[in-house]
Amino acid sequence: MLVSDKFFPSSIPHAAKIVPCLTITTGLFLNSCRHAPTQPKVENLTPILNKVVIQPNANNALSAFVKIRAENVASVEVAFGVDSLLSEHTPPVVMTADSAHILVLGLKPATSYFMKAVAHAPNGSKVESPRFSFTTAALPDDLPEFSILTNDAPTPGFVMMGLTFGGITDKGYALILNNDGHIVWYRRFQGSVIDFQQQPNGNYTVYTSADGSQMHFYEIDRAGNILREFRASNGRDTGPHELRLFEDRYTLFGIEFREMDLTAFGGLTNANVRGIVVEHQRDNAPPLLWRTFDHFQVTDAATDISLVGANVNPWHGNAIDLDADGHLLVSFRNCDEITKVNAQTGEIIWRWGGKNNQFSFINDPLNGFSHQHGIRRLSNSNVILFDNGNLHTPPVSRAVEYRLDETAKTAELVWEYRHDPPLFASALGFAQRLTNGNTLICFGTAQHLVEVDQMGMKRWDLAIANPQNFAYRAFRIASLY
Repeated sequence: MLVSDKFFPSSIPHAAKIVPCLTITTGLFLNSCRHAPTQPKVENLTPILNKVVIQPNANNALSAFVKIRAENVASVEVAFGVDSLLSEHTPPVVMTADSAHILVLGLKPATSYFMKAVAHAPNGSKVESPRFSFTTAALPDDLPEFSILTNDAPTPGFVMMGLTFGGITDKGYALILNNDGHIVWYRRFQGSVIDFQQQPNGNYTVYTSADGSQMHFYEIDRAGNILREFRASNGRDTGPHELRLFEDRYTLFGIEFREMDLTAFGGLTNANVRGIVVEHQRDNAPPLLWRTFDHFQVTDAATDISLVGANVNPWHGNAIDLDADGHLLVSFRNCDEITKVNAQTGEIIWRWGGKNNQFSFINDPLNGFSHQHGIRRLSNSNVILFDNGNLHTPPVSRAVEYRLDETAKTAELVWEYRHDPPLFASALGFAQRLTNGNTLICFGTAQHLVEVDQMGMKRWDLAIANPQNFAYRAFRIASLY
């Protein structure tokens, strides 16, 4: 047992003197002795740390919880490190009800750390706990491996992705990596992890199953705790490709099926046709339920999408964005189309790409996109997406940025990136424009994540080592906190 008096100065203004009596036990908690006089709550009191407890995080061995009880404290933080310098710090946490829970993130696996709590009083004074030790557990042995092929001044921060395991559907990982390709955050689930992204409120959302039940979306905090769950309405299956949270609203895909006679197109009399329902929650109005069955034809499908089998998937919605004017941009992979939908009435505003294309492509040597993934309106009013390129000759994948004139109906290619040597991702993928002008590109089934600068110079290239592991999307985030 260790004894320390570092929590309390020898004299405290406007307060009774406290007898130093603080113990640190091997159970990793600190507690002041019961016979210490109670502090009167008056202004300008020196901050006091009464108890500090550290616990591992069952969701992620690379993090830990530090629970702190204190008096006369405005905020607390944790300083930590592998040596006595304790050079890393968590962001300060505001104290409420004399207690705070601090999540320490970004720890290394199977590593011993020193930590201490630092409490700040409203009057500017502070007090520090004695140092205590904590050892992280090893990483799970089934986590994937990555190779860094290029690391040339990429954007600082981290990259998050959901990772699938080939034909294995009873497990998956949501992952965050640093620029060296090391896993710094993870959360395992009991289902494949498909879409995994950070929402505007700072929380993460992930499409998977937490308990083996039917897959849907979960909102989780940085500790990996489940906060909310999102499912398509009326018992429909929840589409895996996108959940967007907009303040108190959200938008996702529901999936519905209808039996249709497709003999006119060489198909079956009782084909099982898969349709999409865009569910958009609106302010002060019932949700918009926009159905492809009401607005599209099965013959809108691209030329490589079969209409003759028992199961037919002619549209396949895979991305949603809320446009600057409040309407919806929706990507339909299997008909090579981006559709703009009036978020209030459900009317189609325009159709871009595919057989019903209303736009002229300008300066695009491939004359448009094919089987695209992702759609995002940029701050410069342009649109960025990942062009899988299944129907290009030869097939090739690229990230593309277009300038749209929605009145003249023109789509001018203003930027593209093709990997050298060329990569072809038959499915999955995403392109994210970063605040510094760089672009992070997930090449889906081609198993590369690449960051390029505005001139197209490769700044970062990560390869997924296992041929059975695939990233649906990838996003850069600035911090783990």
